[in-house]
Amino acid sequence: MNLGTLLIQILLTVPLTIILNFFKSKENRRINQILIPSVYIIVIAALIPYVKENIFLIVIFELFIRNFYITNIVNQEKEISNTTFIIEGLISIALSLFTYNYFIGEVETVIPEPESIKPFIWFLIIIFTASLYKTGTKGREEIKTVKNKKRKKEQTILKYAKLKNLYGNIVKSRKNIINNITYAIMVYNDNKYPKLNRKMREYKGMITRNEIEYGIMQVPSYTKISDEESIRMTIASLEEKLKGITKEQEALEIALRDYSDKSEIINIYNEILDFQKK
Repeated sequence: MNLGTLLIQILLTVPLTIILNFFKSKENRRINQILIPSVYIIVIAALIPYVKENIFLIVIFELFIRNFYITNIVNQEKEISNTTFIIEGLISIALSLFTYNYFIGEVETVIPEPESIKPFIWFLIIIFTASLYKTGTKGREEIKTVKNKKRKKEQTILKYAKLKNLYGNIVKSRKNIINNITYAIMVYNDNKYPKLNRKMREYKGMITRNEIEYGIMQVPSYTKISDEESIRMTIASLEEKLKGITKEQEALEIALRDYSDKSEIINIYNEILDFQKK
């Protein structure tokens, strides 16, 4: 090993120090400080083959330079006296020596032959193709989700407009929040129990004489209740429950306490409010 090679290796410690400090400031992970020196000497050996002899010395020189910098320039002796720092340095040197002995020193060139890297290239192609497929699938799923949400919202507003046209003469509470909660429950129930479904349940209740939910508001009763009557009964119940309540969130919690799908009704309620603001 000649003096010129040694001097070049000493100069090459400067970029390594800069790289290590950069990654330490961005992401203080010990594994980076241990692995980066070995990767660095492999890259240097590939780019500048005539300095590869004993190239692991770059890692040792770098540790000496860093030690000098810490103790004499930034005056942080505690950092280099730290056990972790010492162990990290020893592991880094051992790994770079292993890298030199088995991946650099024993071969004519560090850069692999084209034939030897074909499997790796095909591996990268497969990974890249799979990544593209995953990204495309994810994008389609996201678009589909957005479209479904938009379609569902449009259906909610259309149903709200239809029900308001049918029962607007009944839903006339002095509190607008009660009117909106009533419509939200109405839309929810009509989605969950369409009119044909409600009629079939009504016939079953009339035959069995058991208590079932009647009307569009699904009010429990032993006798038949029409849609209009169920709406009036629900409004009367809400006015009683929400007497003296002024906060919207509290009113929603009290009004929907007995509903298992409370969050779904609140979503419908908010969509109705958004539509009213337009």
